[in-house]
Amino acid sequence: MVAEVGYGRERVRHVEQGTATQGGRLSEVRWVAWRSLKKLTRNPILLFFSLFMPLIWLVLFSQTFGNVFSGAARAQLPYDYVAVLLPGIAVMTAIQSAAQSGFGMVADIETGFMDKFFVAPIRRSSVLIGKLVADGLRMAGQAGIILLIAYAMTLLAGWRIPFATGLPGALVIMALAAAFGVAFSGLSNAVALKTKNTEATMMVSFTLTFPLLFMSTAMLPKPSLPQWVRDFSVINPVSYVADAARALVLTGWEWSAIGSAFAACIVFGALLNGWAVLAFRAQGK
Repeated sequence: MVAEVGYGRERVRHVEQGTATQGGRLSEVRWVAWRSLKKLTRNPILLFFSLFMPLIWLVLFSQTFGNVFSGAARAQLPYDYVAVLLPGIAVMTAIQSAAQSGFGMVADIETGFMDKFFVAPIRRSSVLIGKLVADGLRMAGQAGIILLIAYAMTLLAGWRIPFATGLPGALVIMALAAAFGVAFSGLSNAVALKTKNTEATMMVSFTLTFPLLFMSTAMLPKPSLPQWVRDFSVINPVSYVADAARALVLTGWEWSAIGSAFAACIVFGALLNGWAVLAFRAQGK
């Protein structure tokens, strides 16, 4: 039986044959992801504000505290503090973008669009996976914009950022930011599904942003942190992503750090997105 499912102006053709094929699932995921990305073009202000704060940190915060860091280092370093901070800013961008995933979920619930998913011949898992695919692509692109601006400032303003691994390393940093952002999206989506309230989703997501950042190695390397922050950073997934990204910027390929970062994202994502899956399944009951 061939059924057509409307997504506003988009239309998805889904073939239901009793037991679904893998191609059908991929088609569902692709169309849900396309719809999520297309929604962003209708509200570009969200993209602007998700990049606004990271850009403020990149341009102002790094310069304000750069001299303090250089003085504390007690030696002339071959790079500026902005090079140390850049990986943390990439993570911050992913966290702030992850909050938008929950906002979109609340919007779909409030407009009644989510109800159409429940009655349409589409797997519920495809809805969540499609949204996460769109989130990952968006977060990778935003991290790429931050890295591109930092590279431009290195060329034009004399910032000392080594970019030790070049373009391949930048692509890995984008992948790390996307992986962590997708993992953190699970929290935003779960809260959105449980509360159906934008303010509650915003409060929970943003309240956790700064503790996760400041109680990690995102702002400073581990030797520069107080001991209690070092202890907590061991269980903070932000630290693993920041350490791997910082190595790619400052020193080179550290495969153990990269592997640990992706492993932390997988564990973190499995917990939070598992909660989101349970909350999503409860919606149609």
